This record gives sequence, C-alpha cells and structure tokens, in this order.
Amino acid sequence: MEQLTREQVLAELEQLAAIEHALIVEYLSVSCALGHDLESAEGGPTSTEGRDGAAAAFALAQIEMFHLAAVVRALVSVGRPVPLARASIISTAGGVQIDLGPPDVEQLPQLVDRGGAIASAVDDRYLRLLPAVTTAPVFEGDQLADLRSVIDAGSTHHDGFVGLQDMLPDPLSPDLLRATRRQASDSFEQRLLDISDRTYASVLAAMEERFTQEDLFVAGGFRSLAIAAMETMNEVHRVLVQRGLLPPFTLP
Repeated sequence: MEQLTREQVLAELEQLAAIEHALIVEYLSVSCALGHDLESAEGGPTSTEGRDGAAAAFALAQIEMFHLAAVVRALVSVGRPVPLARASIISTAGGVQIDLGPPDVEQLPQLVDRGGAIASAVDDRYLRLLPAVTTAPVFEGDQLADLRSVIDAGSTHHDGFVGLQDMLPDPLSPDLLRATRRQASDSFEQRLLDISDRTYASVLAAMEERFTQEDLFVAGGFRSLAIAAMETMNEVHRVLVQRGLLPPFTLP
C-alpha cells in the first residue's frame, strides 16, 4: 500500500468529509422515499419492511452526521478550514464511478445494491489511510490519536449498511417507494421545496459556525441552532413525503 504524506492524508480526509455529507443526503433521501415515519394513510410505509427500512435509513443518516462531525473536528484541529462541501461522485476500488447526487426515481429501486457499493467504496478509502496512523505514522501525539479514531470509525460503513440491506428486497418493489417526485406540480409544492432548501442551507451555515468558533459557549449556541434547523427540515420533509415529493437538497 502506498505510503501517504501528511498533506495527502489531510487532503483525503477533506474529500471524505464531502463524501460523508453526500451519504447523509443519500440516507435521508432513502428514508423519505420509503415514507419517512408517516402513517400509511398519510403517505407513509404500507408494510413492516418499508417502515423498518425508513427508520434504518434515517438512523444511518444520523450515524453519518457523527462521522462527518468527527472528520471536521479532526481537520479543524490541525488548522484546516471547515470542510462542508458535498461530493458528487465516488470511485470504487475497481475504478467504477458512482453518482452521489440525491438518488432519483431510476436509482431508488436499486438502493440496496447502490448503497452497498457506496458503503464499501467509502470503507476502502478510509482503510487506505490506516498505515498513516499505524505502521507508518505521519502524525504524533493527540493528533495521531484523534485521526486514528476517525479512520477506525470511518471504515465501518458497510457493516452499518448491512442492517438496512437485510430489511429490503433487491431490487426494491415499486410499492415500497412512497415518494419519488422531485418536480413540483403547483405553487404550493414549489414553496415547500424552497423551504426545504432554505432549512438545509441554514443547517450548513450553523454547522460551519459551530466548528469555526473557538469560544465553546458561542460554538454551543450555533450547535443548538443547527439542531433546531435540522428538526425544522425534518418536519418539512414529512409534508413533502405526504405529497409524494423528495427533498431537493440543493446546495446553497
């Protein structure tokens, strides 16, 4: 395995932060597509596997939020700017490129196969960094310990995805998909999509300030703002799913 320099490790971690961001969007989109946590009569899952799958996808999104936060903290601690970009593609070990845009109606039925391939590709990228914090360390002290923890946690994506994979058929049966549209059919739906994007932008802005601020009290305030914006975004997503719409996640 190629021995990486300190700069190469940090550059790869910045890219992995962008990939973790994309995975959050991926899993939130899957949860919404399966019906979120709505009742069946409100547009939610109509089967146990759909309901369990939606809940599992939402839980995976939350895990990815912790992964992203850990990578961001590690990068900020070594003087890097807060990395909240979002990756658009990831390459597998075999060189196959997978689109990381929010999944569309053609990709959603393949979410089990797609998700497994993405998770394995992410794990491979973290594992390539392992020698830099073990057998050929390019960091020391607290930085070494922090980055070792981040890289160890980052190589467990496929293990986490297996739970969702086991719940759902591959390919997905059409009746499991409760929200697939991305285009508004009227002005009200367009306003809902716009509100979703504004809350998404608010989450990103609050998170950037949280990690930028050195004052822990101020950082905590922005963390609270980010959580409040996430909760608002989640409520908006429920309304979108009721109308069969997926959240757009348009980058600000």
